[in-house]
Amino acid sequence: MDTSTITFFNPSLLRETNLKCRQCLLETAAMGQDDAQLGAFDGEIVCETPNNLLNKFDGTLSWRNLHFSLDNDKILLRGCVLRNTSWCYGVVVFAGKDTKLMQNSGKTKFKRTSIDRLLNFLIIGIVFFLLSMCVFCTVACGVWEWLVGRYFQVYLPWDTLVPAEPTWGALVIALLVFFSYAIVMNTVVPISLYVSVEVIRFAQSFLINWDEKMYYEKTGTAAKARTTTLNEELGQIQYIFSDKTGTLTQNIMTFNKCSIAGVCYGDVVDETTGETIDLTEVRQRGRGAGACGGAGAGGGAARARLLELEHDAGRSTPGGRRPRSSDPLDFSFNPEYEPEFKFFDATLLDAVKRGNKNVHDFFRLLALCHTVMPDQKNGRLEYQAQSPDESALVSAARNFGFVFKERSPNSITIEVMGKTEVYELLCILDFNNVRKRMSVILRKDGEIRLYTKGADNVIYDRLKSGNQTDVRSKTQEHLNKFAGEGLRTLALAWRPLEERGFAEWKRRHHAAALALHDRDEQLDAIYEEIETDLLLMGVTAIEDKLQDGVPETIANLSMAGIKVWVLTGDKQETAINIGYSCQLLTDDMAEVFVIDAASYDDVDRQLAKCRDSIRVVNTFLPHGPSETAAERGGVGGAGAANGGAGVSRASPGRANVKLNAPAVSVVTFRWEHNTHTAHSEPDCYSNEYVSGGGPYSADSHEHNNDDSNGFAIVINGHSLVHCLHPKLEEKFLDVVIQCRSVICCRVTPLQKAMVVELIKKSRKAVTLAIGDGANDVSMIKAAHIGVGISGQEGMQAVLASDYSIAQFRFLQRLLLVHGRWSYYRMCKFLRYFFYKNFAFTVCHFWFAFFCGFSAQTVFDEMFISVYNLFYTSLPVLALGVFEQDVADTTSLQFPKLYAPGHTSQLFNKTEFIKSTLHGCFTSLVLFLIPYGTYKDGLAPDGKILSDHMLLGSVVATILIIDNTTQIALDTTYWTAFNHITIWGSLVSYFVLDYFYNYAIGGPYVGSLTVALTQATFWFTAVLTMIILMVPVVSWRLAWSWTRPTLGERLRARQRWRAAAPAPRTPSARRARRSVRSGYAFAHQEGFGRLITSGKIMRRIPHADAALSALASLPGKFHARPPSPAEPRAPTQNLATVDL
Repeated sequence: MDTSTITFFNPSLLRETNLKCRQCLLETAAMGQDDAQLGAFDGEIVCETPNNLLNKFDGTLSWRNLHFSLDNDKILLRGCVLRNTSWCYGVVVFAGKDTKLMQNSGKTKFKRTSIDRLLNFLIIGIVFFLLSMCVFCTVACGVWEWLVGRYFQVYLPWDTLVPAEPTWGALVIALLVFFSYAIVMNTVVPISLYVSVEVIRFAQSFLINWDEKMYYEKTGTAAKARTTTLNEELGQIQYIFSDKTGTLTQNIMTFNKCSIAGVCYGDVVDETTGETIDLTEVRQRGRGAGACGGAGAGGGAARARLLELEHDAGRSTPGGRRPRSSDPLDFSFNPEYEPEFKFFDATLLDAVKRGNKNVHDFFRLLALCHTVMPDQKNGRLEYQAQSPDESALVSAARNFGFVFKERSPNSITIEVMGKTEVYELLCILDFNNVRKRMSVILRKDGEIRLYTKGADNVIYDRLKSGNQTDVRSKTQEHLNKFAGEGLRTLALAWRPLEERGFAEWKRRHHAAALALHDRDEQLDAIYEEIETDLLLMGVTAIEDKLQDGVPETIANLSMAGIKVWVLTGDKQETAINIGYSCQLLTDDMAEVFVIDAASYDDVDRQLAKCRDSIRVVNTFLPHGPSETAAERGGVGGAGAANGGAGVSRASPGRANVKLNAPAVSVVTFRWEHNTHTAHSEPDCYSNEYVSGGGPYSADSHEHNNDDSNGFAIVINGHSLVHCLHPKLEEKFLDVVIQCRSVICCRVTPLQKAMVVELIKKSRKAVTLAIGDGANDVSMIKAAHIGVGISGQEGMQAVLASDYSIAQFRFLQRLLLVHGRWSYYRMCKFLRYFFYKNFAFTVCHFWFAFFCGFSAQTVFDEMFISVYNLFYTSLPVLALGVFEQDVADTTSLQFPKLYAPGHTSQLFNKTEFIKSTLHGCFTSLVLFLIPYGTYKDGLAPDGKILSDHMLLGSVVATILIIDNTTQIALDTTYWTAFNHITIWGSLVSYFVLDYFYNYAIGGPYVGSLTVALTQATFWFTAVLTMIILMVPVVSWRLAWSWTRPTLGERLRARQRWRAAAPAPRTPSARRARRSVRSGYAFAHQEGFGRLITSGKIMRRIPHADAALSALASLPGKFHARPPSPAEPRAPTQNLATVDL
């Protein structure tokens, strides 16, 4: 096979995990490896200007007086990696910043948290507060000096320092006092705050890195905080923007079920109870049990055994159906089987062994109708497919004994139950977004057949009328059933062709394939002629493997009030299916809008209809549309059994509303009124809950998901271009902000970043972007928080991120535990930090009224210097690092604990003012009560107590006791570090005071010792602490009883009842109401023409599983079909390189 013109590459920039191929022009390929010819190449390339469109390239090569068209199949992009190809020659078209990779890369921005921005504003306010106190003291000093101070001139050297004239002397002294008070009270400006904040963030980052519950054992990857400045921002996320491939999914497809000639296969029935078992549960049971035997064991003997099994009916039950069990089938009879392949319905395997014609034709079609490339590696057959869906289907046929072995330009070789069959490949009718199907035309033994697979609605429209009525109706029921289970469905059909008719069609097909203009449109018209009068063969159902815990994670994040947007390059239908699989889209939603217009005016109209529909719902159903399990017939009940995929019957009220509702392009539409059942409970914050059972009520209202209804919107990249237009931005935002989930499909990396920027600027919301590939870098950089997943797509996303994790499910722990804790700790730290600073500093201000505004300090200079360094720094740092209101498990069980961060409830301007006023009040009490008790006072032994140094020592001691008591009251989670720092700081005060005054000989020597030996001090200390603590304790108790927070209720329940809340159990999968079909094709045109032309032997077409448009249900609004793809330029052949 000649593969010299083919280059395989891994398009990491395009976020594809499967291989793609590019083919150069045959005219340039003729130069081969001749360095002389390559060096003498003098062709001229004229191409489009640099842009960020990854799937489009238009250019022309002029060489030897001939012109050759260049398109996207002839270009290699920077960021892609060559696979299965050692090297290739090329011409550099774009370089540096002009490459598509750089065109899609956003600028690096310095990220700051919302708390940082608030602190900057508050610090400016504190500076103005300091200046105002200094100005006040300056004016007061001038007045005092002019009225009173001049009488003290005899004691002060006025003649040498200040003018002797009273007025000018008072003015000069007042000006000097301004700078003196600026120095004395500068501690009100928290210079050490930023140092403390960075220390806390640094420690919190290590707690994230050391969390074993975010360690992925499979790859040995731990979570990592790549920055130390954004931890608390993790606790304030309002929007999450997520990639799909590799982020939400494993990119692993599994063949789950199928329907062949009206018979459904794949359901697993318990042998003892007769009940159907969920496949997820079955796989968990058998995860550790591999299939018997090995892939390469006993090649010849196994093949002989395979031939025998073909004629062996097996030990089947009457009717040909064997009882099904939850044990995976043993495929070891097949020498080419894959040990990792799991299937549980033995009846399908029995039908294969018995030679059931319908079943054999079904798997024969799967083995023949595709563009998969076989490859032998280490003696083992491997497949390279243009999409994971197609690979899963070919793999399923392989394991059931229909092995695709070899492909050539004119033939396909398969092995059916050990027998080799060779088919002549006459034509491949390739897939594109408009056709939503692909076909192959084959000849064997003189018989010509057309095999087709595609979207179920597309195939059904082309079936031969009047035939297979019973099979079609049963298959439709199975389609609804599969789609209701969230599986990706694909319909299979065939038709016989006459030799004469095919020859005429082939002639016209060849002419269309040579057209230079509108080639794709002409080919599509030719394909339509032959893809008619089809005979239905069956349908397949494939499960797109999500990562473990994705639905639960998204559900928890949604309950936490975080809106999740998925930005993906996949097809619209693929994105919708993933949305349902991971619970971004649910049947409880009022509507799921689809915006898929191609023009500005059409997008404008669709947005207007969506907005009108939302307005209608909110008008007629102000409490929001929802439904109960009873209205649906129960989970997995009659709704799905009747083929309705869980569609509930409209009530009279619902029907009346729909008559006036605007016609909107929707996927699902629900109008049921809210009905309170046993499952409808009041919100966890409601007054009913508090008054009904008090803060210690045992009811688990917190578990309720109060946003189980709402709206969702699905929009493609073409429509998004217009939505981001300045004139449509407001209308677009008006719709999406009312939607619980948003899915943007077919988007470029730059569009992802633009969507994030739009929400950041318009909603002033805290955003998080998560992805794992190079095309997610711009989005990650644009968001407030960027999270990279270290997966199979390289380290580009991780290197550009602020935090890295190994699995999407770890995101909920990163946000709901570490993010919430970090925000909670930082807010508590800041409130206490400002409180203690104001309580300490403003004492000087009160003392100014009693010292003639002379800038005399109430405390010893040494105490002022070490107050923030030794006495109060460590306790508040321990608070900021280790504090937590509830345990990590509780944070995950009750996602609504995350809600305060959305509105910055724990620290904002109001909380700052409260803390500073509390500090000012504390300073006032701290100074006035000791001053009142020690002014003109006498000790029992007759010593005078009205001493400045004694007063300063008493105030300082009570201040330290107050600080210790306040932080002890604020601490809810005590660790050894908290005990050591809090009580250690109190002890250190007395130790350092003794060392400083007695060992060094400070000016306040003996004053504290004298105070501690007198009853006056203890009376003053007790009285002051009572006045300070009683209001605080009383307020907190009253608030916790009348308006308790969720965290307080949970802590109270743990203290008083010692019973943890019941963990949330995942709800059973609801039946889907709408048929969501998936078809195993790439998300753009494939490369069938390259296969038949003989120019390609080993290749992978452009990937992404494509899905059909959703089948409309009676009484539903119809989704607008996707707009036709832009015509491609004619096929050309020069490998151009984008470096």
